Amino acid sequence: MRNGVVVDMGGSGTRIGAVVDGRVVGVHGAPVATAEDLAAAVLAVDPSPGGVGVSITGWVDADRGVVETSRAAAWAEGRLRDDLSALVDAPVSVIGDGDAHALALTRLPGVEFGGIAISLGTTVAFGALDRHGALIHPCGRAGWDLGHWRLVTDNGTTEVWWGLGGHGLYDLEREHGDGAAEIYAYRLGTFLVDAVQLFRPRTVLLTGGIVVGLGEALHGPVAEQLRGLPVSVASPRVVYSPSRDTALFGAAVAAGLALPTGW
Repeated sequence: MRNGVVVDMGGSGTRIGAVVDGRVVGVHGAPVATAEDLAAAVLAVDPSPGGVGVSITGWVDADRGVVETSRAAAWAEGRLRDDLSALVDAPVSVIGDGDAHALALTRLPGVEFGGIAISLGTTVAFGALDRHGALIHPCGRAGWDLGHWRLVTDNGTTEVWWGLGGHGLYDLEREHGDGAAEIYAYRLGTFLVDAVQLFRPRTVLLTGGIVVGLGEALHGPVAEQLRGLPVSVASPRVVYSPSRDTALFGAAVAAGLALPTGW
């Protein structure tokens, strides 16, 4: 097993860590604003990495290692895989953060596939695995983007990227105070009912800063909403990740630095 470095570039900044014997260790934040900054951060973790796995928020063509668009890191748009590989002299994998969170499912013990992963933080990311644990891609070149999915709320309709992202939660907290968590949880449950009916997963992974922050406040309302699934749709196992660094585990799998085993 090669050792290397994994990076997650999201709406709340860049996180980076080493992969040693298949385990992600020493995760920390890094100020990154250019490809040269990213290369320097990688080499500071491991001066001679066997590989580098990058997860980034945005539309990513993972086959070509091209970042089509990224609000979180516009500077990375373009041929990030080739540019970074040349700078660090190592093989590089670049995938969207939704796919990274989905691949993190392969590191869960006893997980049943297929599965979907939804990351809830500053932005909302989505990824899916088939019944063999392989990534499912949409028809286009870039990964999934369900941000513009219409979401029904008490105040009408909004889009998922707002209603389930950090901005939407902030609005709820400003308007409803301590009651915001419950309202958000039911909103999330409504979205999950639709997503489960479409993808029919056996496992759902919920991850990201909002999941960590709200914790068990999500569990009851989400379970209640999923009990409303049609009888023809099996209710999935829902896993709540306790880590803000879940995407790093998936990036390690994508880069061949970790095997799909328990974590």
